[in-house]
Order: sequence, then structure tokens, then C-alpha cells
Amino acid sequence: MEREKNRVLLVYKSLGRVLTCPHDYGLGLRAPQPLVDALTAMRQSLRAELVEVQDFGDDDWLSDELAQDADGPARMSGEK
Repeated sequence: MEREKNRVLLVYKSLGRVLTCPHDYGLGLRAPQPLVDALTAMRQSLRAELVEVQDFGDDDWLSDELAQDADGPARMSGEK
């Protein structure tokens, strides 16, 4: 179970990096909105899976891990 949890968390964080730094992946300064929407939906699904796994464990690893992660893509200055 620990191994599966780590893999899910790794994918969750990787998707977050694509959202926060799309230019690192050749997408320019901002990823296209349909891609942002799809990746965000995937991250929400993975987060729900992580919460479910957390409910079966005694340790509070999830809040520590997710606290380090941004909930959305980086915003351009002046963008709301």
C-alpha cells in the first residue's frame, strides 16, 4: 500500500509541475486552457485517491505532502 501511495503522490506532483511551469515542458508561459482543465481534473481525482488511502492509515503524511504543493497553475502578474 505504501508503494502505491508513493506512486499516486508522484503522479499528482508531476501533474502539478506541468500546471505551474508549463514552459518547462515546451508549452510556453501558459498551458492551453483545455489542457489545464484536464490536468486539474486528473489531480483532483488523484487527490481524492490519496485522501482515501490516508483514511486507512494512521500517519498524517498527506497534509504535509499536499501543503507543499500549489493547488493551481502559476498566475501571470495582473491575472485574476
